Amino acid sequence: MSNFNQKDINTAIFAETLFLANLLLIPIIPFLILLYLFKQYFHKKDSIAYNHIRQTLIASVFAGIFIIIIAVVFYFFSATSAGITWTIIITYITCVHSVFVMLGIYGLSKAMSGQLVKFPLIQHI
Repeated sequence: MSNFNQKDINTAIFAETLFLANLLLIPIIPFLILLYLFKQYFHKKDSIAYNHIRQTLIASVFAGIFIIIIAVVFYFFSATSAGITWTIIITYITCVHSVFVMLGIYGLSKAMSGQLVKFPLIQHI
């Protein structure tokens, strides 16, 4: 077990659950709750809760950019037929979305075990 207090561990678990809910259930509302939690824990930068909240918030922004904006840009700038365009967009969204879901599951398992998380490529931001 870790040396973090249980309240912070529960908040970390909640943050990871919100990240997964944002991806799988209802977008936007869990993201807004993550923003609120980030504001609440901003002064506790050494806590496990802040670590998980920050990672999930950054990952949510990247997910929005990769899933929505790139797919929309590809659709509007595609010169191929509609069938091929939609096949490529759906395949792209499925693959990218799955990566973010797996990151969320990984983060949730780390939070449940009371460990800090560092998502790949996000840890230096």
